[in-house]
Amino acid sequence: MNKHLKHIMCGAFAVGLLASCTQKSKTFVVEGFVDEAITDSAYQVYIGDENFNISMREPVDVIVVKDKKFHYECNVDYPTFIFFRAIFPGDILCNAYVDAVLVPGETAKITVHNGYYDIKGTKFYEDWNGFDKFYDQNFVRVNELRDQLRGKETIDQEVYKEYMAACDSLQEKLIGYVKQHKADEGAVIYASTRGIVSDSVLFDSIAAPKIKNGMFSKYVERQLKSQAEYAKYRAEVAEKQKATAIGAMYKDFAAEYNGKITKLSDFVGKGKYVLVDFWASWCGPCRAETPNLISAYDKFKGDKFNVLGVTVSDRPEDSERAMEELGINYPQMLNAPDSCANLYGINGIPHIILFGPDGTILERDLRGDEIEIAVKKYLGL
Repeated sequence: MNKHLKHIMCGAFAVGLLASCTQKSKTFVVEGFVDEAITDSAYQVYIGDENFNISMREPVDVIVVKDKKFHYECNVDYPTFIFFRAIFPGDILCNAYVDAVLVPGETAKITVHNGYYDIKGTKFYEDWNGFDKFYDQNFVRVNELRDQLRGKETIDQEVYKEYMAACDSLQEKLIGYVKQHKADEGAVIYASTRGIVSDSVLFDSIAAPKIKNGMFSKYVERQLKSQAEYAKYRAEVAEKQKATAIGAMYKDFAAEYNGKITKLSDFVGKGKYVLVDFWASWCGPCRAETPNLISAYDKFKGDKFNVLGVTVSDRPEDSERAMEELGINYPQMLNAPDSCANLYGINGIPHIILFGPDGTILERDLRGDEIEIAVKKYLGL
């Protein structure tokens, strides 16, 4: 189970638990068994609040592993999350987590392995366990392709296409599984935690009504509220992107640093083609695009062309340090507020826009070789 989490570098164990909402407190019981190969000596316990928020600052309890076994009980009268964090011999604390659920009033029998665990018990646990195994079996190819893409400055488009197709296939299979088990609370809640499909669709269109109104009703309510807020945000971003799409006129903004106010209109709409790069010092992909921007600036700067960097969500001193490290030699607007990027519906950086001499937006989200190709096209080179 949970073999997709085996990239975790230590054999730690953590259990995320979702309790039911009851009129009276019920006892959570965990009967734990540790694999012979595991060296866990104890577990720190962290308990969330009734809104499912959990702080990992201070544990509320510590349980000791004896003869490869451990036992834990606690009473709460509201749904929450609980995590167990492994402690190795020598009081070495591991920061890896694996999530499961525990139903109040029941006993969960959990066997800890290296980076994953097995959970047995009531029907709820069996439903959760069944979906977990099904998920693992179908996640293998997605995980392999994701590993091929991870950490690469240049994305292999063929691998990316295969990865997206594998994700679509996985989603289709898992939705089918949920439909077959739409009345099984363990399976449906597991599906929610994996983000297979939006919770609004999962709970409103697929799951049986009793799931939405059942013992995890507060969890469901929170998930639906969160997704509604995100959908609203996405709609606002889409409207801003529409207002600043190719063919639209630029929208001005300003940034203040060291007592000086700089505006986008100081550069754009002044008779030159201008590449504007929204970036930050902490952004790896932003740094990867810098050589392309420097090259374009060095080749084409002059009466017809310029490059401008706009740093967002970045401390000016960090931006200046990165400029020196990367050899950035084109103008910059430092300390730009997030509203500058929001104005253009930018929800990820780097985001590179090419403006025409009159300020018209000619191209958006340029990357790599596209930058020089676009500049040459508009300069007639």
